[in-house]
Amino acid sequence: MNGLHATVWCRVLRELDRLPAAQRAKAADMVRLSIGLLCSDGARGMGDEWDARKVAAVRTMGHSWAIEQWPLDQLLELQGKVCEEAVAARAEVPGASTERLRALAEASNRFMRELLHGFQEVQPAGSHRRPSHDEAAAALLRGEVDAADGRFARAYAVMAFRTVASPAARRTVMGKLGADVLSAVCAQGGYVLVPAEDENAGFERCTGLHALLPEHSWAGVSWQQVDRVPAGRIEAVDVVAAALAARRRPGCYLLGDVPVEYAVLTHPSVAGLLAAKIEPVTRIPVLLATLRALLAADGNRSRAATDLMIHRSTLDYRLRRIEQLTGHDPTSARRLQVLGTALTAYEAAARPLPPLPLPLPDGD
Repeated sequence: MNGLHATVWCRVLRELDRLPAAQRAKAADMVRLSIGLLCSDGARGMGDEWDARKVAAVRTMGHSWAIEQWPLDQLLELQGKVCEEAVAARAEVPGASTERLRALAEASNRFMRELLHGFQEVQPAGSHRRPSHDEAAAALLRGEVDAADGRFARAYAVMAFRTVASPAARRTVMGKLGADVLSAVCAQGGYVLVPAEDENAGFERCTGLHALLPEHSWAGVSWQQVDRVPAGRIEAVDVVAAALAARRRPGCYLLGDVPVEYAVLTHPSVAGLLAAKIEPVTRIPVLLATLRALLAADGNRSRAATDLMIHRSTLDYRLRRIEQLTGHDPTSARRLQVLGTALTAYEAAARPLPPLPLPLPDGD
């Protein structure tokens, strides 16, 4: 946050503190978004030249406020305060021109219009029964939602997660994820749906939400337009499966973090060939441990030998045995990658993950 951003934020903070606690976090997100736009675009005189991403971000904010059925006046008054303080702070900067101040005010008006537009997209309370978070999440994940349904955001980051925690513990956490976040819990983990204007924003927020999950949780994330959420669910489930099969640390992963593993596991015939290639090594525990240590050391043999507490010559002997059994020299970076991918395929086949079922619709 630069100096101008920080100045405006500090001046508006008191207004945020006056809001009800339930609204404060979302209002703070709106203020950050507004300050970011006004103190950058507004300062450069970009009044009406917003791209689709900026428009979607502001409308999503108004949309999510309306879903909670909170009064719009509070949000507009807060935005007015942001504009007032942004203009005042900009005016204090030496050399600030009248044109820049006018552009900043125009940017604020644009922000309010888009915020109002997003708010008005949500159908009035009473026109539809508002679904519970579990019901809404399940409907989105099954593809049972009309893209034009005003109760839902335009796009979501779909997070599929697996954890060893009990369902009761997971449900407790779900209640802390935020009013605009939809979630569904199942036997082995669950799903979280986060309204997001783009993949980066969605993944950033999912990473923060993942930190609230119980220890030892793995998550896959896929950002999709609302009508593509079911496809996002499949991708997110496959991403977390790839991360687990590759023995990644507990964390939040995108497809780009596990591209090779994902590609292999989503093509069973390829996965089968690779698993068969590494299978002779898996029958000899000491060789399997050696290969895993080398992979963990990113191919550094000295480090792998130290981790295994063996002499370097012993490590080299074991690596030659692995090459004899597989036809791939693990001292070659490219061949080691093949062996690592084969081991991932083997792990996935030997220990298949249980499904992450969706909640059944009412009456099923």
